[in-house]
Amino acid sequence: MAEAEAALSDLRVLDLTGPIGVYCGKLLADLGADVVKVEPPGGDPMRQLGPFYEAGAGARAGSKPAPTDADSSLPSPSIGRRAGGEGPSQGERSLYWCHFNTSKRGITLNLESPEGQALFRRLAQVADIIVETYTPGYLDGLGIGWDALHELNPSLILTSITPFGQTGPYSRFKGADIVGQAMGGLMNQVGLPDRPPYVIGVEMGYFTAATLAADGTMLALTQRDTGGGGQHVDASMQQAIALGTGSAMAYFEVLGTIVQRGRYGLGGGTPLRDTYPSKDGWVFFLSAAVGTSMNAVADFVTENGMGDEFDPAWRDIEAMRRDPDQLAAFQSLMYRFFARYSGRELLEMGFARNPPVFVVPTDHADGIAGSPQLQARGFFVEVEHPELDATFTYPGAPYVMPESPWQLSRRAPLIGEHNNEVYAEWLGIDEDEIVRLQSAGVL
Repeated sequence: MAEAEAALSDLRVLDLTGPIGVYCGKLLADLGADVVKVEPPGGDPMRQLGPFYEAGAGARAGSKPAPTDADSSLPSPSIGRRAGGEGPSQGERSLYWCHFNTSKRGITLNLESPEGQALFRRLAQVADIIVETYTPGYLDGLGIGWDALHELNPSLILTSITPFGQTGPYSRFKGADIVGQAMGGLMNQVGLPDRPPYVIGVEMGYFTAATLAADGTMLALTQRDTGGGGQHVDASMQQAIALGTGSAMAYFEVLGTIVQRGRYGLGGGTPLRDTYPSKDGWVFFLSAAVGTSMNAVADFVTENGMGDEFDPAWRDIEAMRRDPDQLAAFQSLMYRFFARYSGRELLEMGFARNPPVFVVPTDHADGIAGSPQLQARGFFVEVEHPELDATFTYPGAPYVMPESPWQLSRRAPLIGEHNNEVYAEWLGIDEDEIVRLQSAGVL
């Protein structure tokens, strides 16, 4: 039986993204597009972001804090290539780089040189999509902005991912992930009500902006392929995060209610929810959800030997929430109840019921990598890294498409690794010319 063809295998993509947009290119690449990561001659600044792989140290090697203004693909200082006989450079050991650039090929190109700009125009003429994260106006200043590229290739899709979009009073502002979470309204919903707003630990602003930018890119591609031309997809991290704050805006506009931080949420009719310690970790329990009642909670503790401690007065959720003593007594019962069991036991006891119990994985190896559900679905993929003499396990597809599968086809590229083949395939440039361009600082 012939192997199914990847969904985007007929597309050529130039990836000029920094951290805010690099996941967009990964999504397209893992779905089969020929995504070519374009780096300045010394390498992309993302190669300096930790953690870094150290032979013998596994995936828990020491990390280096990410820059606070990593919002665009700016020309970088030289990161260094491997010298003969030496081990991999730091730029080749960045696990951040490895994760976000699977399935991509890599070339170098100096966009600030006239010859580099000329080469980029030629690449753009044979590309389907360009994804970039420069400050608005930067590419225009080099003569390779949207208007110039659209004239060269009317079917080209240019996707720009920035903190605040291409227009508006904030469009030229820089903005790291925390800025997106703050200015999009997400931070005001995260944390405890008696403490300041809190930032989600992962790069949720970057991830959301890049994912929705990929959605917009595919919609633009569909429009192009059904008779339209190319277009400029303008993705804003602030707007992406604001869209992801759920019904918060509707609550404010209609009810005048501001969504609050903490387990008691919006007020009347809101679920009770909290995180409790179990024998071996933490569990999240949605005590009373929409469509359920405290009767279900009473049944849960009763079935497991602590029903005599459940106060019938707690069945009136709103009254219990307004009485600090009653609320404290209820929380005390919940803490003592969950402390009797392991997370796995609680998962089996409460996952299929309403309200459910969710295990909060605090040990990545057991909670995520060891998840029997993820293992059964084939979520994890092993990819060889010959340059590091190692094999890494990567997260794979978030969905299954048997007829057009998602696949991690290669590890992230080394600096300029595919210069010869990409420039030959796309532009017909031979090796002698590649050597000249490298000597001239163009590649």
